[in-house]
Amino acid sequence: MEFKFDTGFFKRLGFFLFGLALGIFLLGRFYDKKNASFEYGPNARTLKSIRNKPYFEYTNEVKEIMKRNSIDTTAINSLLYYGDVKFNKNNRGKAPCHTYLIEPTKKSASISITVKRCDSVATVLDLIIRN
Repeated sequence: MEFKFDTGFFKRLGFFLFGLALGIFLLGRFYDKKNASFEYGPNARTLKSIRNKPYFEYTNEVKEIMKRNSIDTTAINSLLYYGDVKFNKNNRGKAPCHTYLIEPTKKSASISITVKRCDSVATVLDLIIRN
């Protein structure tokens, strides 16, 4: 038995795959320069809304815990990028302010924080060090 391949199909497939790869590459470069983000999950949207508040504050108790344990703001920032929002343990509160518990993941610092997110300010209410 002899198999005959239609070279026209493979030629069209090659052109299609080349165009697809080129389009994905150019689209990636375009969105990389625009600093666009595609955060659609509830966890990512919540963390992004907390990070993008114009004012970010810490309570005096949290400042004291940070000072005592030599924790700087980069640990909190890593948690706000890579942390895991525990929606089942949240107190959503009334409309302008919601309270969220954010726990660590493998990529973030080993601390947990409770954040109160209002319209223009996010306040860290509690900080727990995980081991």
